[in-house]
Amino acid sequence: MVRHILTSAIAALAIGFALSGAPAQAQDLGGPAPVPPADIPNPGTAAAPPPSAVPQSTDLLPAPQLPGGATPYAPDTELPRIDLKPITAEKPKGRLLLAAKLTDDGPQIKAGVVWRVFGNDPGPNGSRPMVAEAKGGAATFELPSGTYLVYCGFGYTGNTTRVELKDGIANQTVVLNAGGVRFNAVTGPNKTISADDLTFNVYSPEVDSRGEPKPAALDVSPGEIVRLAAGSYNVVANYGDANANTSAEIEVKAGKLSDVTLTEKAAKVTLKLVGSEGGEAIADTKWSVLTQAGDIVTSGVGAFPSFVLAEGDYTIVARHEDTLFQRVVTIASGDDKEIEVLAKGGEKVRQ
Repeated sequence: MVRHILTSAIAALAIGFALSGAPAQAQDLGGPAPVPPADIPNPGTAAAPPPSAVPQSTDLLPAPQLPGGATPYAPDTELPRIDLKPITAEKPKGRLLLAAKLTDDGPQIKAGVVWRVFGNDPGPNGSRPMVAEAKGGAATFELPSGTYLVYCGFGYTGNTTRVELKDGIANQTVVLNAGGVRFNAVTGPNKTISADDLTFNVYSPEVDSRGEPKPAALDVSPGEIVRLAAGSYNVVANYGDANANTSAEIEVKAGKLSDVTLTEKAAKVTLKLVGSEGGEAIADTKWSVLTQAGDIVTSGVGAFPSFVLAEGDYTIVARHEDTLFQRVVTIASGDDKEIEVLAKGGEKVRQ
């Protein structure tokens, strides 16, 4: 038994000797390198120290190194800044009911109304923001409680009202105090004027910075209903685009539609240059219409130009190539006709 114990001790010493320096000597002697058992770490790999040997202070630890190709957790660039808006309680909403009338005792307007609702507080640029819009007759808006400016437009008239909207329902009826007017014009008894040659301009009694009447409605067609605030206006009928126009004072009544017919003292004439009376018109002719004082009223080019002229005396001048031909004519109201200018005894134009 003593021999067995001695043999084991010698074997242990041999193993310890082999681990401490024997591999190099064994290599020098040409012997094979000893192979460690499975439970003994390979000499080429450092054995992990026991937990008690690991330093507990992080100050003693070396900086960790990332393996090649690893991506850092923190990005290189600065993260975008996120501005968190404070959470505010939404204002309770109310319902705004709007209606419009021409007069206090009149019916509600069922069509043609334009509603625009603006916030009471001006924005950064000084203007009030529009928060709602509708067209038609009556309108309903659901808006947060607060103060609003409500614009009601009807044709060429409108007004603005301040409305306070609280919780629940607010009703607002706008009275426009407005009426309508419809225009037409004639040149004599039962002699109407083509709508293509006729327009109307309406001016208010107010004047602008230059002392001229302010326009209330421009380029109105015959038969078109013009909605205006009740009051007095001046209307001008323009027949053609030369000098035929007539004006009149009118009164617009609230809640009423009025028809106004003006009489134009003018006539529509067609000009032509001919070699003989009743002959064919000569093409490439330039025309000028002058007053007896020599002022140009209108001009044109062609074989059959047409002009609307106020009643009075005119000199018609026709130029063909380098020769002028002329004729003095009298225009009577409502006497639409064709006027011939003879291409005889003309005057040569000096070059």
